[in-house]
Amino acid sequence: MIKEINLDNYSLIDTKSASSKGNQQKWLVNDFWYKADHMGYEGLCEVIVSELLKKSNITDFAEYFPIKIEFAGRKLNGCYSKNFRQKNESIVTLEHLSKQWLASSMAKNLLKYDDVKDKISRTVDFIENKTGLKNVGKYITAMLELDAFFLNEDRHTNNIAFILNDDTGEYRFCPYFDFGLSLLADTTEDYPLGEDIYNLIPKIHAKPFDVDFDVQLDAAQELYGEQVKFSFMSSDIEKSFEKISGYYPDEVVVRVKNLIYNQKQKYGNMFE
Repeated sequence: MIKEINLDNYSLIDTKSASSKGNQQKWLVNDFWYKADHMGYEGLCEVIVSELLKKSNITDFAEYFPIKIEFAGRKLNGCYSKNFRQKNESIVTLEHLSKQWLASSMAKNLLKYDDVKDKISRTVDFIENKTGLKNVGKYITAMLELDAFFLNEDRHTNNIAFILNDDTGEYRFCPYFDFGLSLLADTTEDYPLGEDIYNLIPKIHAKPFDVDFDVQLDAAQELYGEQVKFSFMSSDIEKSFEKISGYYPDEVVVRVKNLIYNQKQKYGNMFE
């Protein structure tokens, strides 16, 4: 049965400056986040990525579920997840940290350095110094590995974040989250349905350290080692799509499955 929710009586959360692609509609209701698809099939990506992460060594990630959202007279595909921030906690993005301590944008600051390893190591050192967190390099490397595998084009400096305890001033890592613009989800502008996925994949630009996923991944792994290990098989891929049955057309489902199988073959070293 397809789950639905009417959000007419709830306020939209302003996200105009949060994403590099559009302004996805979001609501926070009873400690759950609801997000409506904006560019294509973001909700599908969130659900499938979180399902496949259950078959990995990554234990701290946001789990997403599909939902039909009714808002302002429209029915929209989307997803929802439990709010991972407690009442006494705030989300602090890398961009915010940079503006707070360096009085400049981290995205612009990274442009000063040509070497990708230099960009990554300087960012890691900055985060550890300002938050007191340890093993930030491993955390960032795992993020870049996941982004490469799932072709996530939206890992800008507002999409790398940490959780601050407002009472103690201590930080903790955010669960891995926000994979909506993965797997060619933007069918509205850059990756229309019906086009060959193998022609579209090279058009994707990674973030935030380089436009090439593998350049970022290789640099981070040289610095901090390999982090992610998957254990899902073909049967697990097929099973993961059961959650979105009835939400998206077959053309979308087939396209995303083919992409995952392609990435599984390309990144065989990520599998146990």
